[in-house]
Amino acid sequence: MFQRRARTYAALSLVTLMLASCARTAVTEPQPVWQEEFTGSGLSTARWSHQLGNGFMNGSEYISGWGNNELEYYTDRPENLRLENGELVITARKESYKDAQGATFPWTSARIRTAGKFSRTYGRFEIRAKFPKGKGLWPAIWMLPEEPNPYGVWAANGELDIAEGWGSKPTEVGQTIHYGGVWPNNVYKGQTVNYPNAGTMDEWHVYTVEWTPGKIQWFIDGQLTSEKTEWWSAKGVPPSSDSDLYAWPAPFDQPFYLLLNLAVGGNFDGNPDATTPSTAEMRVDYVRVYGLEAEKKPARERPKMTYPWTPVPGRPALQDGNLVYNSSFDWADTDPRVTPGATHLDGVTNSAFWTLYTSDGKVNLSNDAAQGSALKADITAPGNVNYAVQVRQDGLNVESGGKYEVSFDVWAAQARPMMVKVGGGPDRGYAAYSGEQTVNIGTTKERKTLTFDMKAVTDAAARLEFNLGAAGAGPVWLDNVVVKRVGDAAGARPPAPDGNLLYNAAFTQNSAAHPGIAGVPGTAYWSTWDSGANGLTTAVSGGEVTLNVAHVDPANNWHVQLNQTDVPLVGGQSYTLTFTGRASSAREVAVVVGENGGSYARYLDTKAALTPTAKGFTYTFTAPTTNVAAQLQVLGAVGTPGDAYSLSFKDFKLVPNK
Repeated sequence: MFQRRARTYAALSLVTLMLASCARTAVTEPQPVWQEEFTGSGLSTARWSHQLGNGFMNGSEYISGWGNNELEYYTDRPENLRLENGELVITARKESYKDAQGATFPWTSARIRTAGKFSRTYGRFEIRAKFPKGKGLWPAIWMLPEEPNPYGVWAANGELDIAEGWGSKPTEVGQTIHYGGVWPNNVYKGQTVNYPNAGTMDEWHVYTVEWTPGKIQWFIDGQLTSEKTEWWSAKGVPPSSDSDLYAWPAPFDQPFYLLLNLAVGGNFDGNPDATTPSTAEMRVDYVRVYGLEAEKKPARERPKMTYPWTPVPGRPALQDGNLVYNSSFDWADTDPRVTPGATHLDGVTNSAFWTLYTSDGKVNLSNDAAQGSALKADITAPGNVNYAVQVRQDGLNVESGGKYEVSFDVWAAQARPMMVKVGGGPDRGYAAYSGEQTVNIGTTKERKTLTFDMKAVTDAAARLEFNLGAAGAGPVWLDNVVVKRVGDAAGARPPAPDGNLLYNAAFTQNSAAHPGIAGVPGTAYWSTWDSGANGLTTAVSGGEVTLNVAHVDPANNWHVQLNQTDVPLVGGQSYTLTFTGRASSAREVAVVVGENGGSYARYLDTKAALTPTAKGFTYTFTAPTTNVAAQLQVLGAVGTPGDAYSLSFKDFKLVPNK
């Protein structure tokens, strides 16, 4: 339920099997250690507080739609939250609502939490509730860590989703944990389960989590539905040392607080449609928290698990070099090339190795015999985003430094676009190695061809996506899909004449091919970036570049950046980085060398304490992998809101050590 979680459930599998073989954690204490029965005339301010609005501040950046493109504006009005007959009632209302700044929102609802009032590490959390049905409704019972947290911010510090409901899928509920590195290096693990006994979301159910050191179990109406015993938290992804991987069972060993809310629209269940009721109620009978005997026992040793940075063997290309298996949708399941466990498209013959994902889109898939077994995707609901209907193949071994060609036959009943992408999965931050390329589809079969250079590190589990959403309904046909290496990417750029791997270190060059910072002469090969809220301006004088920040970000240094990309590094080689820096007032900035995309792995991740007096800085690191297009970044400083500062740098040099 947390911010920046688009496509969260793309990889969750629907399970109806209840985990009967898993033993329940322990017997709870007879009395709750904390409880809310929702008696009285109003919400207890000693236990709960409202979250208001349509988003949140992330440093100085306002993230609208709670990072999920949600439509609702949360209020504390009785129209959206009240107590009635011993129940909490959260009401989502379709209405035109204006906030204090005059912005208009199409829905209102409520969101409450116990942050700063109650949080707990471990225990049995039990909530009796019923959820509303309706397309675009997103009721949620979930938990986040109290701040400050030793593991940083989301999702390195964790999130525990007790129950999340899709209003359009009343027989299903999601149960998930989020963890790993700081966004976008976070990962998640969860399941979508069916309600026991053919139940539905609009009936009363008891949602329970039993959380003990190293184990989290979910129950619905007393029946065990899922269990998790593997997760991790790290400072950097991949960790630059063992100390970067926090001690097990981090991050789920810290106090978490509770949240209850009813969201509307966005990435989870899409936006409401004509079938969605104009008012919808999420009701909660009680919230009770118990202690567990098992929470007093220490966690077992960290389990063996696979991490995003763990090398995996790449699936070999076919004899013709194609990385796509079953490219023409004509491999029968008896074909020896179809391996056990290969994915399939539900109800589609000869569809091994292909996957369908839908968010708020709907599609009927079939083999079209009249078209030589081409895949026919008849889109009945296009959804609101291009990945609302996504036909995909995973497991492509795309190697760093390769030049790749993507080609396929495609046509449609009506001319339309689609977005094609070769990129990473959730453990690579959904990186777009090929870029997100728009392809215009005509009504007659046509061969489309795209090329791209793979500048990120090798991904043995890359994915080819055909994103057919948000572009109208009707059939689209795909056939003869090929992704193959056709050569080498543009060669790694050579060092500068003085051996420096960084170009234009003196800030004196201009280049039409590498124009640099817009409007700032002498900055070829360099770039700056800010969130748009920092008032960043840049100037060069006397071989020194200065970044002037008008509005400091109080929380996140990455909102201001000085960057140089396409820096070639060799795996196992040691390097030394030097530069001279100063600041208008004492500031600590981050200095990073690492991936430009993908998992944004950091090979060098350190700090530079700048003062008004210029001084030199020297850092040594070893590249863990060959990367012909790494990047150098200097990330701005945090500080007091409303503060301003300037940062100045010169004489950058990056050289391999002999």
